[in-house]
Amino acid sequence: MMRNYIPWGYVTALVIWVILFSIAYLFFENWLEPKIAVIQDNRAGSEVVISRSWDGHYYVRGEINGYPVDFMVDTGASMVSISYDLARAANLPTGRPASFSTAGGKFMGEIVSGQDIKIGGILAKGLSISVGMQGEMGLLGQNFLRRVEVVQSGDRMVLRVRINQARIGLNE
Repeated sequence: MMRNYIPWGYVTALVIWVILFSIAYLFFENWLEPKIAVIQDNRAGSEVVISRSWDGHYYVRGEINGYPVDFMVDTGASMVSISYDLARAANLPTGRPASFSTAGGKFMGEIVSGQDIKIGGILAKGLSISVGMQGEMGLLGQNFLRRVEVVQSGDRMVLRVRINQARIGLNE
């Protein structure tokens, strides 16, 4: 008579390895998430300090017309850019059709004008936003960044209102 033999030692070892790999995966998945700066100080004109994330980029939570959006600071992007999903969530109106060239190639999208972008206590009014890129995160481009002073030192980036724009306002 033949008995069904189950190699419990191998099964136990396999279960232990699966558990260890699952724990490692969850740890590294969480560790590899971008570190997004959440600015608590919302005083008008305050500076925004952003720490560099593990991947070398700077991420910050901001707002488009009061809707919270996570941005990657992108000095190579000409304008603030978001996906269609973010645009719908932020209740942006339909924009005018436009073609965009990026490092990833060309894509068709829209330009929505007259939108307000807030990062911490810095509010820029009347900006154009490109809509149509992929991803859950927006890009904080030059049409916002050129309105503020950007100082990068070590692993920190500081955004602050330029002296001349503090007098005339960021919506000029």
